[in-house]
Amino acid sequence: MREFGYSPLEFEAISFALGVLTKEDLQRQWLCHMNGGSFAELSRLRRPAIAATGFGLSGIPHMGTLSQILRAIRLQKAGIPVQIVLGDLDAYNGKNVPLERTLELASQYRAFILNLGFDSFAPSILRAQYDSLTTLRTSYLIGRYMDDEMFLKAEEDLHGFYSVQGKVDPVMSYRRKLSLNLMIADFLELLVDGGFDAVLVFLGIDEHQYVNFGRRTIERCIAEKPDWFNGKCYAALYSSIIGGFHGYPKMSKSFPQSGITVDMSAEEILSLIEFGEPPTQFPETNVVYQMISSVSLYDNDIIEEAYVECRKQSRRWSAMKRDYAKHLHQLCRKWHER
Repeated sequence: MREFGYSPLEFEAISFALGVLTKEDLQRQWLCHMNGGSFAELSRLRRPAIAATGFGLSGIPHMGTLSQILRAIRLQKAGIPVQIVLGDLDAYNGKNVPLERTLELASQYRAFILNLGFDSFAPSILRAQYDSLTTLRTSYLIGRYMDDEMFLKAEEDLHGFYSVQGKVDPVMSYRRKLSLNLMIADFLELLVDGGFDAVLVFLGIDEHQYVNFGRRTIERCIAEKPDWFNGKCYAALYSSIIGGFHGYPKMSKSFPQSGITVDMSAEEILSLIEFGEPPTQFPETNVVYQMISSVSLYDNDIIEEAYVECRKQSRRWSAMKRDYAKHLHQLCRKWHER
């Protein structure tokens, strides 16, 4: 925590409720937080507050992406407005995806997210980066307060792994800086020009450096532009990484063999869930339990039962895995609905 600029009080266990979600509900979905209690209090006081996430569009959704979408829907149903940003430009520069392909994916992702039950009406937001010129302006304005050192420190924890596989530039190239600058603007614009007093960024724990980058940008801006951020709240919720099959550190669109994607058949999904991961009685590190808790529309009672049965490695756990494979396939089929 010291290495990355966080104090223990800024990177801690979840101890608050949010909307109708209890502390325990939040703990099942997320690992830890930064300043989340302040966000929860402002939301409780009915100050303009919004949760925000986004993801690059380098390929069809895998389970990590689907988990972020379903968490967004859970927050929204709990009474918290949510912004989802479709990172078409992020993939164009950050992952070198052809523009035509990433714009096509943006349209498909939008339909998928709506089919899953996300409500895109205000105050919630569902948008692609390509379509928001005001965010591009914000990225330019806040870019004044960024420097090369900040970009170098903003590497995702798994950047080395991705670069060795040839999925991203190995160094902090200019196009990667453009991608990161815009990503920070996606979140900070909500405070600068979006009419919100509080923003809660929710991402994977491996992406915590992006949140820290935004925090440092705010600190530098305040000296010259106090009206942008004074009295406002910037917070984060971090989810654990869903482990990947076949030894990959996480499921990723960039590595199709690492996990389940929405275009897989029911038989492929069932096979991976039943046989693709060596059994472990520790739910926190069990890939299938991680998926049940975060990549489902299950009620909390079912998630609690899965936790108990996973620890036992019981017959009931085997049955729950088979039931979950069917549930997951139903969610994945929504990718093909238009």
